[in-house]
Amino acid sequence: MFSLKSKIILITGGAGLLGSRMVKIIQKQGGIPIIFDNDQKKINELKKKNEKTINTVYCYKVDITKKNQIKKTVNSISKKFKKIDCLINNAGFNPKLGSKKNRFENFSLKQWEKEIEIGLTGSLLVTQEVVKKMIKQNNGNIINISSDLGVIAPNQFLYEKNDKKPISYSVVKHGIIGFSKYLATYLAEHNIRSNVLCPGGISNNQPKKFVKKIKKLIPLQRMAKINDYDGIILYLCSDYSSYMTGSTIICDGGRSTW
Repeated sequence: MFSLKSKIILITGGAGLLGSRMVKIIQKQGGIPIIFDNDQKKINELKKKNEKTINTVYCYKVDITKKNQIKKTVNSISKKFKKIDCLINNAGFNPKLGSKKNRFENFSLKQWEKEIEIGLTGSLLVTQEVVKKMIKQNNGNIINISSDLGVIAPNQFLYEKNDKKPISYSVVKHGIIGFSKYLATYLAEHNIRSNVLCPGGISNNQPKKFVKKIKKLIPLQRMAKINDYDGIILYLCSDYSSYMTGSTIICDGGRSTW
C-alpha cells in the first residue's frame, strides 16, 4: 500500500529544500516525480543529483503565476503519461528577513501582491489545470503544503527589531488550509482528495541565536530534520490515505500546542 509504483506526482517548488526531499522519497517508493520550479539553477542541481537514479525526474521550468505556461505544461504531461495521480502544492515565497520593509506598518502593496500571487494564486492556477485531468480520470490526490504558521501566528520575539516575519506569510499559509478544505468538499464527487500538511521549520543553517530561541518554543526542543516529513509525505501520496480528505496534519514538534 505504501508503494508509489508508477504514480505520476507533480510537485510545485520541487527543486527547493523540502521539494527535493519529496522527490527522493517518491523515487524510493517507485513513483515518478514531475517538478515545476521557476529557478533554473536549482533545477540543474536537482537533475545532477538524480543522474544515477532508477526513476527519472522530469523537470519543467514553470512560472506558476502564468496561466498559459501552466496549461501548456500540464497538457504536455497528461499527454505523455496519460494521467496525473497526485499534485503537491509546495511552491511559495520565502521572504528575506532583516528589513524594515517587512514590518506591518511599512509593508508595501507591491510586495503583498507578489507574495499572494505566488503563494495562493499560483496554487489556484496549477490546481485548476491539474483538476481538469483528474476529473476525467475520476480519481486524484491533492496535497497542499502550509506551515505551523498556518495555524498559529509567528512569534515576532524570535527576530531582531527590524527582522520580522511579514503579514503576507501568515495570510498565505492560513489561506492554503481554507483552499484545501474547499477543494476537499468540491471535488469529492469526482473521487479527488485534498489534504494539508503543516510542517514546522526545518533546520537549515539558521543563525545560532535564532535556533536557540525557537527551540524554547518547541516541546521536542529542536527544529525539524529534513527527513522528518518523509513518512507523512509517503502516507499522503499513497493509497493508505485513501479515506482521508479535508484534513490538516500538523507536524511541528509540538510547537502549535503551546
